[in-house]
Amino acid sequence: MDIFPNWTVLPILIFLLTLMFVLRRTFFDPLGSTLNERHHRIEGARKEAEEIRKASQDRIAEYDRRMKDARRESGLQIAKVKNEAVEQRTKLIAEKRTESEKMLSEARADIQKRTAEASKELQQQSSSFAAKIASRILKRPVGRTSA
Repeated sequence: MDIFPNWTVLPILIFLLTLMFVLRRTFFDPLGSTLNERHHRIEGARKEAEEIRKASQDRIAEYDRRMKDARRESGLQIAKVKNEAVEQRTKLIAEKRTESEKMLSEARADIQKRTAEASKELQQQSSSFAAKIASRILKRPVGRTSA
């Protein structure tokens, strides 16, 4: 009995070893390095995407904070302007009220003065009118009697 029953096993083994060496050099090593490079690129892209996501979240948070500050500031400015407008309106109303009260008191004083003058004039004229009316009714001259 032979240890090697068939001498063709040795060339087949040499061929297989050579084929493994060639395939490893020409196919498996480049494929492995390509897969490793792809893996590193994917990991790099993931890290970059995570950094971009964090940066965008920070920017969004900063934007939201600025918007809240701007809204608060604009609300304060609007309230200030409203308060100033209310104060100015109150002042104007008070001034116009004072002015109208002054005009009203002046008008009342003028009316009282004119009423007194008219009353005095009517009293002066009433005696002469009464005498004229009496003269016409009596058809003779009637004089004024002094009391």
